[in-house]
Amino acid sequence: MSQLDELEGVRRLRSGVLLLILIPVLILIVALVGAAAIYATLMSASVSSYTGSSLVADETVLAVVLALISLVLTAMAFGRLSGGFRLLSAAGRGGSTGVTGAWLIIIAAIIALPGAALLVFGGFIVSSIVSVIGNVGYMLIGVGLYEVGSSYGKDSLKTGGALVAISFAVFLLTADWRGLLSYAAASGVPALLSLLVFLLIFLILGFIGLILSYTTLGDIMRELQAKASQAGAQPATTTL
Repeated sequence: MSQLDELEGVRRLRSGVLLLILIPVLILIVALVGAAAIYATLMSASVSSYTGSSLVADETVLAVVLALISLVLTAMAFGRLSGGFRLLSAAGRGGSTGVTGAWLIIIAAIIALPGAALLVFGGFIVSSIVSVIGNVGYMLIGVGLYEVGSSYGKDSLKTGGALVAISFAVFLLTADWRGLLSYAAASGVPALLSLLVFLLIFLILGFIGLILSYTTLGDIMRELQAKASQAGAQPATTTL
């Protein structure tokens, strides 16, 4: 395994982490556009039928396009993560756990497709299975980032990987969303708000972990590039 392969592994891993940072932003935009479409549907009765239906159609198309972009970016992200972890694992830099995590996410996405189609008949069961597999996958990706950080002696990458793993471990423990929300709703508004704030905190921690991982992988990439440049210059100086 050459140093260039190791550098390519870090580069792929970093680009995959960047996509993981961007995907939630796109999903948030999709959610906002979807909410706007619902609102436009409700308000279309108070305007002309042509104007209302045109507005709803435009926002629906935009939501579908953003959703497809998010899906493509998700596939790219886990492809890059899997390739990066695999190269670094071959270089003895850890990350084999991350390869497993990336494949689990891909499997979860494949299972989610029939789950969405069968939402009425067993779709909730499928969605629970997808949630568990997906959260375990994200946890293993966090562990993989921690392993890579340990190999390079980068505490910030170890911290980032740990935050990703811990945040999704919490989501795994709260996989029964419907049951938790029903319990919190029955207990009153304060309990519901407390649960949402609790989950939001760990979601933010996971996001911070990804940002830490991205920046530290950039530092590692620059260090490897400098070493590769020195190695390339060394033969020239010795032959003079």
